[in-house]
Amino acid sequence: MLVWTAAAFVNMSLPGRKLSSARRWSRILVWSTFGVVVTLRLLFPPEPVESGGTPPQDFAEGRRSRHPPTRIQPPVSEVPADLWRLHISIAPNDVETLRGYSWAGWGRQRQERPEVRVTVREGRTLCTNVALHLKGAAGSFRPFDDKPAFTLQFSKHVSGQQFHGYSQISLNNSVQDPSYLSEAISRELFEAAGVPVPLAHHATVLVNDRDLGLYVLTEGWGKPFLRRHFKNVSGNLYDGGFVQDITADLATNSGDDRSDRSDLNRLREVVLEPDLANDPERLAQVLDRERFISFLAMEVMTCHWDGYALNRNNYRLFHDIGTDRMVFMPHGLDQMFGVFRSSPGSSIQPPMQGLVAQAVMATAAGRELYLQRMATLRSQVFLEDRLTNRVQELSRQIRPTLEAYGRDLAEQHDAHVAYLCQRIVERARSISQQLESPQGPMAFDDQAVARLSGWAPDFTSRRRGRVSFEKEERDGRKVLRISTGPGGGVGAWRTRALLEAGQYRLEGNVQTRGVGPRGGVSLRISGTRDAGIRASDDEWSVLSYRFTVTQALAEIELICELRSPSGEAWFERESLRLVRE
Repeated sequence: MLVWTAAAFVNMSLPGRKLSSARRWSRILVWSTFGVVVTLRLLFPPEPVESGGTPPQDFAEGRRSRHPPTRIQPPVSEVPADLWRLHISIAPNDVETLRGYSWAGWGRQRQERPEVRVTVREGRTLCTNVALHLKGAAGSFRPFDDKPAFTLQFSKHVSGQQFHGYSQISLNNSVQDPSYLSEAISRELFEAAGVPVPLAHHATVLVNDRDLGLYVLTEGWGKPFLRRHFKNVSGNLYDGGFVQDITADLATNSGDDRSDRSDLNRLREVVLEPDLANDPERLAQVLDRERFISFLAMEVMTCHWDGYALNRNNYRLFHDIGTDRMVFMPHGLDQMFGVFRSSPGSSIQPPMQGLVAQAVMATAAGRELYLQRMATLRSQVFLEDRLTNRVQELSRQIRPTLEAYGRDLAEQHDAHVAYLCQRIVERARSISQQLESPQGPMAFDDQAVARLSGWAPDFTSRRRGRVSFEKEERDGRKVLRISTGPGGGVGAWRTRALLEAGQYRLEGNVQTRGVGPRGGVSLRISGTRDAGIRASDDEWSVLSYRFTVTQALAEIELICELRSPSGEAWFERESLRLVRE
């Protein structure tokens, strides 16, 4: 079918021109390959949300497209005066400059964001020659004519100029957190754990009298922030950038001698030492290990899947000259407590991606210290009743403002707040359960095979009415069944295994019915996509998926998944096994 279509396209696109047979088949091959890529992209969109609970409908549906236009509406009643209300004035030529910028950092190259000078007025406070640029990356960037996020530097061009005590702020559009509260509650958690983090507030924003509504206002990174936490703020503050580890050419946000990067080089050298596991105290000589353990534990407890530990993203790194140690600090705390690429039940011992996190978890002593710190934070800081009460308190502060923009926005906010509180409670319970019942490494028989059990359903599509699960018998076999109703969806059975470093193969028997050419089944692990999706209507077939564990010990989530507009899939339970290769 693809070859016929490609051939037809070649003939239609070149009227009156006769091609040689070799060139004609070359073009057919190119367009056939393109067709395969498009088909696989339809079958494998970016990994859906893995979350507990039932989210509000607008949150669930809004994630399906890459960047749907953000809903912006003018206020229908007077906006309360209890939140800051920023009026930003931008000259026409500068508007065109900002309008021409679009984030395109998928290649992880450093991008120069155009900067313009603006005027900011808030009540009786007037700031001029304020440096402004658009902020955001893969998920949060929005163009100027949508609901853009901004960074404003008040003292860059006017020495000593501040906005309510801040020399720099960020205005986050919160497009990835419709509750507007994840940043605030998460930052308070890190602060309570002893990890420095900038403050978060709320404000409404108007740009050239265009009312953009509610924003999350966060304190900027720099020396004013650092002075609240460190006696000596002359050291370099590094920006982790977009999906970069400490081995990258990190930018600096502040520092008296930014050209001197010996501090970062020392950390790199120690982390990359091949025998570091035999002398873990070497790491403590260059890293504030106590703070890092708390940072690491809190990132995992809050399901910060897009942070340093799990994605080498959204972090800052400061050289505390007073102790001559490096200090990690979190950033981008808007997708927390089990949304998108995590769930409230996510493992507390996940595979670490950050090199420093891997180094800490490479030894039994490091893992023990990490779990002990997590237990302490669970009992003293991560207290679900206190957290949900605080979420409700913060909600009461911003709800009147949302209602001024429309009663429906306030009602949607109520639903998102309830969903956030639900995830926090589920996450707290999951952490306690995992701490109370620690697993040992998975045991393999003399054939290097381990049988799998403990499968639990997960509605990865978040359309619960369209996906159903059942443990049943079929053709005399015990099976895990997934079915999708009208409109389709994605569902999966999941289990976990604590695995040592090595190469593995997940395999099992599967049968499908009514899945059709646009759907299929796959075996995979969490955080990855398997391009080998396939259907086998009314026939049992064998699926397999190979993966590598690089960490000394990590808990891996194993997945049996159906993606389909409609249909059913059955995974034979006794055939599901893990093979160590």
